[in-house]
Amino acid sequence: YMQVDHNLIYKKKLYPNVEILSLEDALNDKDFVEKYYWNLIDVGQDKFTAAAHLYGKGGYVIVSKENSVTEFPIQACLFIKSKETFQAPHNIIVAEPGSTLHVVTGCATMPESVGLHAGITEFYVKRNSTVTFTMIHDWNRATHVRPRTAAVVEDGGTFINHYINLNTSGLNSLQSYPIVHLKGEKSRTFMSSIIVGRNSSYIDLGSAIKFSGRGSSAEIVSRTVSTDNSKIIARARIYSEAPGVKGHIECRGLILNDGSRIWTIPELDSTVKDVELTHEAAIGKLSEDIIFYLLTKGIGKDEAISMLVRGFLEVKVPSLPPLLEKQISVLMESATKFL
Repeated sequence: YMQVDHNLIYKKKLYPNVEILSLEDALNDKDFVEKYYWNLIDVGQDKFTAAAHLYGKGGYVIVSKENSVTEFPIQACLFIKSKETFQAPHNIIVAEPGSTLHVVTGCATMPESVGLHAGITEFYVKRNSTVTFTMIHDWNRATHVRPRTAAVVEDGGTFINHYINLNTSGLNSLQSYPIVHLKGEKSRTFMSSIIVGRNSSYIDLGSAIKFSGRGSSAEIVSRTVSTDNSKIIARARIYSEAPGVKGHIECRGLILNDGSRIWTIPELDSTVKDVELTHEAAIGKLSEDIIFYLLTKGIGKDEAISMLVRGFLEVKVPSLPPLLEKQISVLMESATKFL
């Protein structure tokens, strides 16, 4: 699926057990609208959700059929081309019971474009199904990004969300706070983000998880690197109202130069006693001793810094297809050369 500005320009179905529709086509089904359209995100949540409801166009709908398995990821691209664009697609992903679905999205913009991206995305992960969602974004220095995302996970379901923003030019601002509701028993989620702040970028990124299913588990992992005059806020919140759950937050930040800044804000909250919720947060710098050691091995200083940053940013994501892991590794190697 590929959308440029507001318009769908390419869509092709390769799996017989996966439906890929434009939002406009999906909205012709009244039953679909009642079940999945604006059910997890409040239209009045903020000015961006309201604007997306009033003026948004486009978006994709992906539905994996019951007990089906996709070997390769479904790909989607949302691209900003025009000079001044408000792009607000509404995306809906549904994994029917027992199915496994991988989706990878690449969102980007032309270098000369000035735009606001405020995509709405709703995930419905049904009983014993698995959804792996990987976002690789590349925005320019004039782009503001305000995605709004929510997911609900039923009994035995798994939702894995991996966000990567390593663009070499930086962006103007990014604010996102996906919310996952572990509604079913023994449901689980893994939320990870890899962010490099460049130039004067302002990035406010986090995840929130609510437990209401007994015996569920969750993990939030963030890696942030600040350079130049960038500012990064790494948020994470886990709230439990169900017993027998486990949740962990890991926030790590790396400051490469004076003038940049990182905040980490982990939160744990529970209304029941039989829970295990933990967090760890750290902000630091590269070790001069390790850099010196690499220099003695004949490695240049720039390459030594890039190697250390790549190692710091590496996050092992469960259930990620090997082909996608390899492509992400190539992307990270390319992006860290410019630090």
